[in-house]
Amino acid sequence: MSTKPAELSDIVAAVRRHWILVVVIAILGLGVGLLATFVIPVKYTATASVSVKPMTADPLSTSSDSTKAVNMATEEQLARSRRVAEAAVERLAPGRDIDVQTVIDSTTVQTPQDSLVLDITYRAPSAGLSADVANAIAESYLAVRRGDASEQIELLEKRTQEQIDRLKPLKADPDAVGATDPSRRLQGVQADALGNMLAEIARIDVTPGRFVSRAVAPSHPSTPGLLPLGIAGLFLGLIVAVPVALTRKDDETRIRSVEGLAVTEHQLVLDGTQDDDREETWDLAAFMLKIPKRASRGRTIMIDGETASGRLAPGQELVDALNRRGETARYVDAGEVDGGVIGRGWPTEDERRAWNGEVVIVDTTNLSSDAHRVSVAENADAVILARSTTDDARTLRRLVGLLDSKGANIALTALFPPRPEYTELTQ
Repeated sequence: MSTKPAELSDIVAAVRRHWILVVVIAILGLGVGLLATFVIPVKYTATASVSVKPMTADPLSTSSDSTKAVNMATEEQLARSRRVAEAAVERLAPGRDIDVQTVIDSTTVQTPQDSLVLDITYRAPSAGLSADVANAIAESYLAVRRGDASEQIELLEKRTQEQIDRLKPLKADPDAVGATDPSRRLQGVQADALGNMLAEIARIDVTPGRFVSRAVAPSHPSTPGLLPLGIAGLFLGLIVAVPVALTRKDDETRIRSVEGLAVTEHQLVLDGTQDDDREETWDLAAFMLKIPKRASRGRTIMIDGETASGRLAPGQELVDALNRRGETARYVDAGEVDGGVIGRGWPTEDERRAWNGEVVIVDTTNLSSDAHRVSVAENADAVILARSTTDDARTLRRLVGLLDSKGANIALTALFPPRPEYTELTQ
């Protein structure tokens, strides 16, 4: 028999039935969360912010062009580079037990949108160390950037001076032969221009930037504390517990007694769980049906049960019980009838008349659609539900609710002992 997907009411009912299981799993989740506070290393985070000043080694560049000389993505990579990390380690006190690779791995550099500011963040096991290393990285970054700019200026001064030195002899002897040559005069002008350029290079500001704010030792760790991890563990436990409760089968979700089958107010239940032979239960069921001796048309009884290998279908078992009482009965397997025919209303009145007063047992056990079961029940005189104590009570309640909604007459529910094959699997 097909089952419907779990609904909110099913979830609430499952949690209510298995509340002890849910509480236990939730407490286990809480314990895992609390345990994580002792396993996850405590980390402190400190951030130092520096502004990046645009610099250029070209004295002929304008200030507007100089602002284009800063690529913040490149500056972020420089701040996280091994050069800066090595310089930061050297700046720290000799007693600091920290290596270059740790500095690289624990450093994060970000740039606020549309700004020339670098936020240099460092994570460390202690609050003081996180602030000291963040400041050391920021200072080392500025120093490396200043050193790179100074090297470029020194190189430019050297090359400019070499060009001036080559032009000096010509400019110093204006009476020499060829001194009035236009090319000689041009060389003199070039020497003067290079001299002015050298003076401009000497005035270039190599300040790489400045601290916007220094890192301070944080007062609280950045890793989750006892309360957040405990709540997270409890929530995780509940997420696990609810599906477990939904899939768990226990005495309340399976039919174990007559009470388990009392799904409607006027349900008639035949308790055959203590009978040694199923035939005895079916004989009682045939007796309780009170079938009229004469009928102008066939009497149709729908029976729905559960199948088991090596055993007769429930409908055939009832037919055999009626035959033992001297009743003429016909067995019809609804699973062999086309679904479209059932949907249009089967059995029809013409078929019932053609059965000429016989008792026809229509077995819907092999139908896969509850809608088809209800359709057959609407055209049957009575309905019998044959269930063992290992059937799912929730599925049965759904079927009974559908039958009740269509006014189907549930004449009897026969209750049998557990299925032998199920008992063998659970032993």
